[in-house]
Amino acid sequence: MKFNVHGILRMGIAALLLVSSWLHADDCLSGIVAIGNLNCAACHTLSEQQKEWIQTKLAPSLNDIGNRVSAEWLQRYLVSPQNEHPGTTMPDLLHGDTSKAQALTQFLISKGECNFRRVVPDRAAVARGESIYHRVGCVACHAPQNGSAVPIDSVPLPKLDKKWAYMGLKNFLLDPLSVRPSGRMPSMNLTEREAADVAHYLLRETHLPASAEVAFYSERIRSLESLDSANAVQTAPVSGFNLDGIMREKVNAIRISTWLDVKVSGEYTFFLKATGASRLSIAGRWSLGEESWEKESVDEKYDMDLKPGRYELKLDFVRRGKNKPALLVEWQGPGIVRQTIPEALMSSEREPSSDLTVEVPTFIPDTRKIEQGRLLYQSLNCAACHEGKSSNNSLPSLSDLDTTRGCLTAAPAAPIPDFHFNSETRATIIKALGPIGIGPPDTRQRVAVAMNSFRCLACHVRDGSGGVSSDRAAFFTSNVDDLGDQGRIPPHLDRVGDKLRLEWLRKVLTEGVVVRPYLNTRMPQFGSSNIGKLADWLVEIDRHSNPIIPVNDPPSLQREVGRQLVGTDGLSCIACHRFNRQPAHSMQVIDLTTTTDRLNEDWFRRFLRNPNDFQAGTRMPSLWPNGKCLLPNLVGGDIDRQHAALWTYLSDGINAKFPEGLSRKNMEIVVGGEAVLYRGKIKDAGFRAIALGYPGQVNAAFDGNEGRLALVWRGRFLDVSPHWSNQGMGEISPLGSDVVRFPSGSAFAILANKQSPWPKQPSKELGLKFIGYQLDAENRPTLLYSFCNLKVEDMMTSNDHQGLQRDLKFSGISLEGLHFKLATGKLVAVGKNSWRLNGDLTITLKDEATPFVRGGGDKMELLVPIQNTGPHHLLKINYDW
Repeated sequence: MKFNVHGILRMGIAALLLVSSWLHADDCLSGIVAIGNLNCAACHTLSEQQKEWIQTKLAPSLNDIGNRVSAEWLQRYLVSPQNEHPGTTMPDLLHGDTSKAQALTQFLISKGECNFRRVVPDRAAVARGESIYHRVGCVACHAPQNGSAVPIDSVPLPKLDKKWAYMGLKNFLLDPLSVRPSGRMPSMNLTEREAADVAHYLLRETHLPASAEVAFYSERIRSLESLDSANAVQTAPVSGFNLDGIMREKVNAIRISTWLDVKVSGEYTFFLKATGASRLSIAGRWSLGEESWEKESVDEKYDMDLKPGRYELKLDFVRRGKNKPALLVEWQGPGIVRQTIPEALMSSEREPSSDLTVEVPTFIPDTRKIEQGRLLYQSLNCAACHEGKSSNNSLPSLSDLDTTRGCLTAAPAAPIPDFHFNSETRATIIKALGPIGIGPPDTRQRVAVAMNSFRCLACHVRDGSGGVSSDRAAFFTSNVDDLGDQGRIPPHLDRVGDKLRLEWLRKVLTEGVVVRPYLNTRMPQFGSSNIGKLADWLVEIDRHSNPIIPVNDPPSLQREVGRQLVGTDGLSCIACHRFNRQPAHSMQVIDLTTTTDRLNEDWFRRFLRNPNDFQAGTRMPSLWPNGKCLLPNLVGGDIDRQHAALWTYLSDGINAKFPEGLSRKNMEIVVGGEAVLYRGKIKDAGFRAIALGYPGQVNAAFDGNEGRLALVWRGRFLDVSPHWSNQGMGEISPLGSDVVRFPSGSAFAILANKQSPWPKQPSKELGLKFIGYQLDAENRPTLLYSFCNLKVEDMMTSNDHQGLQRDLKFSGISLEGLHFKLATGKLVAVGKNSWRLNGDLTITLKDEATPFVRGGGDKMELLVPIQNTGPHHLLKINYDW
C-alpha cells in the first residue's frame, strides 16, 4: 500500500506538529532547509503553499565550465560525486557508469570555451591568501586550512587543486553568484588582488614542473644579507639563472632558487658574473659574490667536491650602480665543459612530487560522445537543476511522495538519483514534509528558514540561537586591541528590525555597507534576489515604534547643543566613536555620522537611556544613569531635549560641524560641516595649488601660479601623507571620483577678435598676479587676484545640485578684448548657455553672459568675453556632474 506522508499527517499526526511549534524542532527546520538545498523542487512539483516555505538552491551554472574545471576531474566527479567531493549535494546519477560520464563530460565541455590552465602557485600570494581566508569569514562556513581542528558542521571543499583552473577560481571568488546564483556561496567582497591571493592559497598544492623559482622584492634592499628577512611580493617559475624578462619595473631585487641534480662524483667549479650586487649559495653556503655589494659587480669562481645527489642553489641579485643589469651562472665538472647549467638537471622542488601535475592536454571533442552526452543531459533532466527549467517528468509532487521508494530509500538503484542520505538526514526530510503541507509560514518562520538556509547563525546570535562556535572563535579577529569580543564578533541580531531603518537593513543585506571597520570578518553578500525580503520580514516581526516626545528647540540650538554633547567639552562621544572617518581618541567604534542613516530615532532614544538593556555587557556607558543628566547646564538638563539635540546634530551626517577636540591624527583631510582649505603641491594643479573642500563632498583645486581653476571632483577630499613623508615635496591627487581637469595656461587673455589664437605665454607674462584669499564666517575662501589692472574676486560654494557654483566679481579698469576661458575639450550644447564637457561635467552660465564655443573635435574652447562696463561685473558659473 502506498505510504503517503502528507495524507497521514492530515489525518492526525498534524496535530502533534502544529505549525506554531515547529520552530522548537531543530530537525524539522533542518529538513526544510535540506529540501531547499537539495533542490527537490527540480523534480517534484511544489504547491504554491510549499513554495512559500522552501528556499530553493539551484545547481551551479555549467556555462564555460571548461574554463573553470578540469575535464578529468569532472569525469571522475560524474562517475562518483561523493568520492570526489564528500558532502556534495550533487546526487549520484550515473551509478559508476564511466562511459556515460565520458559522454556527459564531452557534452558539457563542448558547450563553451575550454581554456583550462593550471599555474604554479605564487608563494607570496599563498601567504597573503592564507591570512585572508582565515580572517574575512570563509572559516565561518568552511573548515580551517591551517591544521586547526575541523568543525563538524563545515561545508566541505573538494580537492581544489585537482578541480579548478587558477583564473576560473579567481573569477569565481570575485563573483560567486555568476556561477552559483542561489547565493549559498556568497560574495566576500574581495578585491581583485585578494581574490588572486586566495585562489593561489586554495590551489597551493598544485605541482607543475619548473626548473627554478624566482622571488621578487620591491622594498628597498640595503645589503645582500637583508634579502634573508625581506618579504617577497611575488614568486614565479623561471628558466634557470638568467634575467631575461625578470628585472621588471619596481623590482629592486630577486632570488632564484633551484635544486641541482648531480650525477657524478668529482670536483665542480661554479662561475658567477654579474653587473649589480649578486651572490650564489651552494648547499646552504654563500660561496660567491659576498663582497659584490660594495663593488656593484662580481666575477668569481668557486671549486667544491660533490657526490651524487640533489643540492640547493640560491642566487640573489640586487640592482646596483648605473650599468644595465646582467647575470651569468656557469659550471664545469667531470665530463662537463664550462657551460650554463642545463635546465634538465634543475628542479624548483627538492623531491619530484608523486602528485606532480602535467599540463592538462588540450580538450579534443568527440562528436559521437558529444551527441551521446547531449541526450543524456536531457534524459537525466540536468537542466532542471542547473538551468532552473521546468521538469518534464512524471514524478509525484512533493505532497504525494512515497518515502518507501525513490531517492529517499537507503540505496536507490539506477536510474534513481542517489544522494547517499544517512538515516538522520532522511528522517529530517520526511519530518519536514508535515509542516510545509499544513499551511503557509508566518513571518517568523520565514526568517528562521532564510537565516538557516544562508547560515546567518554561523556568525550572529538571534533569539538565543546561533553565534560563533568555540571551535571557530579564534578565526574571528579585530584590527584593534581594546574592544574585546565586541571588536571581533559580528553583532547580535535580536530586535535588529526595531533598531535599524528598513532602508539601511536592505543596504546591509544586499550592498554590503560597512560601519564596523574594526571587524576583520566581512558581511557576505548573498544576492538581493535570494535574501532581499529578509529585511522586510525582520522589520515586520521586530519593529515596535514608540512615540517621540516633541521638542520645540530651534534646529540651530539643537545642532550646537548636540555638537557640545559629542565633543570633549560634553559627553566626549568622540573618545570612542569615529566622526566622519576621523579617528577617535581611544577606541575606534562606529562612526557617529552614520547614526541617523542607520537607526530609528525612537530606538536611538531608548538605547541612550540604558544601553545595557539592549546588549548585556556592552561597553557603551550609561550617560544618563537612572534618568539623571550629567550635564544639567545644557538645555536645562532635560534628557529629551538633549536626545533630540543629538539626533538633529547627527542628522547632518558628513556635513555636521566637527565637535570640539576631534582627533586629526590621520593623513586624510575630511570635510565636515564647513569648508576646508589646503595649500600645497597637487597633481595637475601645480606647486601653488589651493584645494577647496565643501560640505556635500564637492571639491575644487585652484592653481595660484596661473590663476586658473585646475580641478573639480566629488567625494573624498585629499590624503596629504605624501607631503608629510617626503619633506613636503610629495605630490598628492584627489581621493574622490569624477575628477575633471581644466586646461593649463592662463585663464585670461586679450584677443584681437574671436578667432585669435589663445596665447601660450605664462600667466604672469600676460599680466596675472595672485594676491591671496579671504575667509568668510563659514570658512569659505574668496580668491583674490588681478589681470593687468582688473581685480578679480573668485568665490566657489556648493550649489543645490550637489555641484559647484562659482562667482567671479570683476572691478577696475575695463580691458578691451578681455576673454575668460572656462574649458577645453569636447563640448555639447545642452541648453541656453549650458554645455556638457567631455560627457563628464555640465557648465552653465547666467543669462547675462555671452559665451561662445570655437574649434572642433576634442579641442573645442568655451570662452566668455568680459565686458566690464560698470564699477562691478559679476559672472556666475555652475559646474554640475
